Amino acid sequence: MAYGMVNASTYEREIRDILGGKEQAVRKYASKIPEKSDAIMSLIESPFYVTRSAGSFGADVIAIRHDFSMVIEVKSSVRPYLMFSEGSGKKQEQANRINDMCIRAGIFLTYAYRIKNVQGDPWRLFVVESKPVGRFNMVYEIIPKIAKTREGNYVMKWEDGLPLSSFIEIINKKVI
Repeated sequence: MAYGMVNASTYEREIRDILGGKEQAVRKYASKIPEKSDAIMSLIESPFYVTRSAGSFGADVIAIRHDFSMVIEVKSSVRPYLMFSEGSGKKQEQANRINDMCIRAGIFLTYAYRIKNVQGDPWRLFVVESKPVGRFNMVYEIIPKIAKTREGNYVMKWEDGLPLSSFIEIINKKVI
């Protein structure tokens, strides 16, 4: 296991259970962010259909609800940043490959970055530059884009991402 990385499958299951509205996972997550607990708890009544698709050839999680689909790649670390060029550059190649498939399908690739040992919301969302089609293009617009180095490699700085709790608050906002 690379320095700073933690067991990814644990966090793939965590985000699957949160977005999927599993009561125990939603309650545990909501307890970390009391100021947004009502929005988070709304996932129990309005969950996504979520499936893990872990493997080296695709994204980790697919989440679908109504006419909104998310292709999610989960990354975790004890560090506040993740360089895609580290090691063999496999993360960069994977991001480009999955993003190309998403662009062809008119959707966007989301990265859920989970940091360990942080107070509050440990999850941050990012998207890779894309050209999504459809009414959830506005969701793409509010999620921060993954930064690139001068060499064109992706880098995620955890503090620059959209907290998952804020994302849930936005998409589960009740229309009055």
